[in-house]
Amino acid sequence: MTPKIQSSASWTDTLKARKNHLAALLKVVDIKTGKATKVQTLTVNLIKVEMSHVDSQLKGRK
Repeated sequence: MTPKIQSSASWTDTLKARKNHLAALLKVVDIKTGKATKVQTLTVNLIKVEMSHVDSQLKGRK
């Protein structure tokens, strides 16, 4: 069982850390040259959707 986060500040920090992690993953997987595979395209799209979700959660916390 995972422990619950007690304060809203720590939850905000967690969301920011998750967003930074996703941004780093996006840099690793991002398709710049050459033909992208279907898996690469889906992965990049999924990371972008997750980042958008985290952004919306962060905006809701303000």
